[in-house]
Amino acid sequence: DARIVVLLELLGRQVRVRLQEERGLAQQSQTLRDLLSLKTSIALSTTAATVIAGSSSPEFRTITIDKGTGDSLRPDMAVIAPAGVVGRIILPAGRASKVQLLIDRNAAAGALIERTRAQGVVVGTGTDRLRMDYVPGSADVKAGDMVVTSGIDGIYPKGFVIGQIESVHRGVGEYSAIVI
Repeated sequence: DARIVVLLELLGRQVRVRLQEERGLAQQSQTLRDLLSLKTSIALSTTAATVIAGSSSPEFRTITIDKGTGDSLRPDMAVIAPAGVVGRIILPAGRASKVQLLIDRNAAAGALIERTRAQGVVVGTGTDRLRMDYVPGSADVKAGDMVVTSGIDGIYPKGFVIGQIESVHRGVGEYSAIVI
């Protein structure tokens, strides 16, 4: 009967919508657990925030968060997530702040390769990849190595994950390109 087929299709759609809603709630719950775990595992004073807007320009990689000067946020405070470094606050207002993402081509952070402690500077490229500069050519660097903040820049606390080395190209005296 055609009515039974239509009814089954409607029920199937309702089940799919409900499943999507449940997945969204599960993801939100996992995110909150990760943030709570991050807050309890670090000795720094932190403020939880939510992203409320993204940049409309690919030239400037920024986001806006829902916390600002009313929450004691100031320029050059680090923004981190459970997965690692996000960026730094560049323009706080009363109830929101603009954050420059580390992938912005004008962003940089002092960094070191976790396995060998070789130091350098990670710079944004404007894409979803970063580049690590000023690493001595004598340093032991391999694809797969984790890169973390060195703390030397005075913005990002030491030891937070920046990313994983994707490729390494040797130059004369220094590495010519380390892609993260």
